[in-house]
Amino acid sequence: MALSYLAESEAPRDFKVSSTESDGHYKKCVLCYTVKKNFYCAECVRNGNFVHSSMPYSDRFAEKQAKLMRLKLNRQHVLDRCEKLLAPKLRKDILLTENKLSRDKLDLVRLAIEQRRSIIEAKRKELTELKNHNNELRLKLPRYQKRVASLGKHAQNQHIELQNKISTYNDQAQDLAALRRSRIRQFTKYIFPVYLSYDPSDSIEDLEFLGEDSEEEPPRRPQLHIGAPWIDADGDCSHIQAWVSGNKEASLSGEARHNPAQCAAAALQLAAQLVALLAWTLDLRTPHAISLT
Repeated sequence: MALSYLAESEAPRDFKVSSTESDGHYKKCVLCYTVKKNFYCAECVRNGNFVHSSMPYSDRFAEKQAKLMRLKLNRQHVLDRCEKLLAPKLRKDILLTENKLSRDKLDLVRLAIEQRRSIIEAKRKELTELKNHNNELRLKLPRYQKRVASLGKHAQNQHIELQNKISTYNDQAQDLAALRRSRIRQFTKYIFPVYLSYDPSDSIEDLEFLGEDSEEEPPRRPQLHIGAPWIDADGDCSHIQAWVSGNKEASLSGEARHNPAQCAAAALQLAAQLVALLAWTLDLRTPHAISLT
């Protein structure tokens, strides 16, 4: 049995199952799948002819949907009208923003132009100074040409003079070298005659000079003479030590006629004097001082 509180043209609010069929039997709602006693048929749900389960909300779903559509249309209408009303202001704001950006760009361009102008002025001043300096140099150029020509002639004369001095120096150096060689030959020939002897006698007739060939076979121990004194050419002093040990008493008393030690000392003294004279002649400095005593 169905109970309805609406008119005949409206859908019934709820349907209750008869107690004769099944007390406490529930049906599932096709809209929310909730098991209830009250339910709507599929046609009413499709047409929107149903209301909220609570009684204070008596508007049907179709009416609520129509009201929502009207609100959406009104909202869209208000938005369109607002856009139309705000369009001039938006265009004005866009134009103001573009105008500000253009002014900023114009200021930057003006600043760049001012900088370029200042650079151009500085370059023009430098160009003027360079032109004036070049004009001054152009006026001074003939005078400097004369100076350069005179300096060139002077340098050429100096070069010729230098070549003459070099040739003179070379000639004098050769003459000095020849003179030194002549003096050294005189030293070794007349003042300090140096020769090699193979005969122990003191006579000059039996002596053999350096560079000469002898037919006889030389002794084992040649003697190098510097003047009259002599020393062994091989540098062996063993015979001097033997003579000193054998004739110690004679050497102390002064009775020995031929003393090899004194002869060698005299030869070394003459050799030192010869070395000193050679160093003075060649203008050389010996590494150590020469003792002439």
